[in-house]
Amino acid sequence: MDSPLARVILALLCGYLLILMVLAARDWISGEYPIRPDNPPVTSRIRHAANHKDAIAALDRFSRLAEPEKAALINRLTAQLICVEQWLTDIEQTHWEIICLGELHEENTRNFLAEKIFPVVGTDALMLEATPKKLQGLIRRRDAGRDYFPLLDADILNVLRAVEHRNPGLRIQGIEETDDQQSSGRSNSRDRSIAQNFWERYRPGQRHIILFGALHCTNEPNWLFHNLHNRASASLAKRMLNVRVLGEHQSGPVEAFVYFLDGIGVEKDDFAIPDTRALPARIYRWFPLLNRQTLQKYSSLIVFR
Repeated sequence: MDSPLARVILALLCGYLLILMVLAARDWISGEYPIRPDNPPVTSRIRHAANHKDAIAALDRFSRLAEPEKAALINRLTAQLICVEQWLTDIEQTHWEIICLGELHEENTRNFLAEKIFPVVGTDALMLEATPKKLQGLIRRRDAGRDYFPLLDADILNVLRAVEHRNPGLRIQGIEETDDQQSSGRSNSRDRSIAQNFWERYRPGQRHIILFGALHCTNEPNWLFHNLHNRASASLAKRMLNVRVLGEHQSGPVEAFVYFLDGIGVEKDDFAIPDTRALPARIYRWFPLLNRQTLQKYSSLIVFR
């Protein structure tokens, strides 16, 4: 077999194998050591032009109110939109047991959570949108001192460090639907599987934060929070919150609302709406998309700027 043709074939096979090895090594390196994305700071005040008309229309309606009505609206909004620090202080003084914290999986959201929320809030358990196997990998990388590793496209390690520093003895658990649950098809719903995984880890009397994509935390049929709320006892249901966390420019309706607030002199930095059902009636009429997408679906809203 020591022929020129055999040597050519062997060389081609070796070259092919070498290419496969190089590609496999590249994929492993990029998967194990992902590069932190470059997120340039937002410089444009208006990023959602299609929603900006709502802000302009609301400002026009506001301008046509009588002066006492303007003052009353400003006073109510000033009182009901509180700083995030005050919101955190207030919930620490309540007897909540379950908070479903709905996020967009973006770096600026995770930075905000790691810097402003989790260093302050006290909890016994953090439930993540990861399977137990996926979570083991995240914990291993955190323990190895890695400064960046994404969960669902955004860094999670700083969140883990912040919440653990605040809460010694914290339980971090992955409650995402597993491959076995998905293949069995017993629940016919990813969110029902997640709810089942939550209840298996739930400890009565302790505090649990669920950090998931925003839709999972809506109180609407077939989503996680709705499944949890429906199964909870009447007393536990009163100790449950679903909260949406949004950056000013992550949502067109939120951006329009913040622009309106600035325009009428209710200028806020990061703020919270602790009760989305208690805003002035005009806000729901003037910002119907914000109402439908967020205010009707979550008990509280946090906006970071």
